[in-house]
Amino acid sequence: MGYSRKIGPPIVSAAVATLVLTNFATVSIVREGTISGIELFRAIWPISLTSAVAIVLVMSFLYRSLVELVMELEAREAAAQHLALHDQLTSLANRALLEDRLGQALNRYRRTGEQVALLMLDLDRFKQVNDTLGHNAGDKLVQEVGERLRSLVRETDTVARIGGDEFAIVQIGPKGEADIRRLCERIIAIIREPFVIGDREARVGVSIGAVFASRDVSEASELLRKADITMYRAKAAGRDCFRIFTEAMDADVQRRDRIESSLRAELRDGDGLQLYFQPLIGKAGTVVGLEGLLRWHHPTLGQIAPAEVIPIAEECALIDEIGLILFRKACAAARRWPHLSVAVNLSPGQFRTAAFPSTLRRIADEEGVEPRQIELEITETLFIEHGSICAQMMTELRRDGFKVTLDDFGTGYSSLSSLRSFEVDKIKLDRSFIDVASRDQSVAIIRAAVTLGHAMNLDVVAEGISTIEEEQIAVEAGCDALQGYLYAPAMPEDEIDTFLAANPPARISNAA
Repeated sequence: MGYSRKIGPPIVSAAVATLVLTNFATVSIVREGTISGIELFRAIWPISLTSAVAIVLVMSFLYRSLVELVMELEAREAAAQHLALHDQLTSLANRALLEDRLGQALNRYRRTGEQVALLMLDLDRFKQVNDTLGHNAGDKLVQEVGERLRSLVRETDTVARIGGDEFAIVQIGPKGEADIRRLCERIIAIIREPFVIGDREARVGVSIGAVFASRDVSEASELLRKADITMYRAKAAGRDCFRIFTEAMDADVQRRDRIESSLRAELRDGDGLQLYFQPLIGKAGTVVGLEGLLRWHHPTLGQIAPAEVIPIAEECALIDEIGLILFRKACAAARRWPHLSVAVNLSPGQFRTAAFPSTLRRIADEEGVEPRQIELEITETLFIEHGSICAQMMTELRRDGFKVTLDDFGTGYSSLSSLRSFEVDKIKLDRSFIDVASRDQSVAIIRAAVTLGHAMNLDVVAEGISTIEEEQIAVEAGCDALQGYLYAPAMPEDEIDTFLAANPPARISNAA
């Protein structure tokens, strides 16, 4: 409260009392009626002057109080507006102010052609700081990041915090892509510098997605969407880097969304998810097993590769349902070809629930198939992500009779460690083991893997065989079975029947 508002009430009260007394005195003099006009003037002019001064004082303090009240209201309104448009932790612009300024910049771009660039930034390894140093340390780091970002831009630019560890920058008038690249490089460099928090040191990185304004973008939200897409591309590229938006990125996102919605519809209404089967050829040149591989022919997008479908299914939590559908189809195939083993791939996402092994047993029982005819193919990613839980489930599945195959052996982080820690029945060597140009070296490497596998009573399969030369390398190294396009691609069930009836030539036995 202002000074005038503190002393105003007593002064006003005194002034009002003075006015009352002077008026009373004036009325009393007039009532006597025994004095002349000159005497009356002489008697009341001090009283009138006092009344005038009192009135001036009252009006002055009322005006001063009104001015202070208005100023206080304006200050409170400004503070409320600042809180509404700024992040409380960093005092940077928040999303609302960012969108407003971005919208203004886009309008100016359309009128004058002054270019606008939007950068979306997300800190890498920030969760580790919170987990190890605590959330207070995380807050201090976020504040320091805001200060560092602010030091890199001009007054006409806007730095905003739009999430826990997510920031954005609106840059006005960049001179082309080179300017943005330099800014991104400076941001990455300054964020890499250590943050000193108390007596501890924290290090983080930053992934950046940048996008330029274009004539077809009319809303700030659309530019933010594209910047977000691009930032996640930087994350996928290994983090602590930047990417600049291209229309192909948007097309990829649109395609991913379309695939996701189609997958949901397929699971709800259709039966388009199929298993095709690729033969495994044994040493005698005969088929010893089949691997079931996902195939999905989209009505408008055509054939969609499993490498595209599976990650989307995992991201949108559809992999459990899809995995069980494919497992049931594998069981039906095993019932159709009881003299062959049938393998089906499992995703790490399917191992989230402890009931998974019992679910597979139940489906095998319902399909009338012995578990020993089914091979479950897993990758080392499963061991890395699930550890002891995976080991327990694998033990339970093998106890029930299922066979377990370690796929893509040699491409993970700890193949030997995985074999020692987890019980499996077979390993599949990744095709990268075979290099025709370095035949002797490839034979030596594969032979070492085969020796290791046989020492642990494991069968060893070489996959991805597409030429006679590759076949010769695998056979010379001692592999137990081969798989690849040299023998057959993945085929639907009716073509497998034809393939089995034809009894393919014994290439393997003759290759050595």
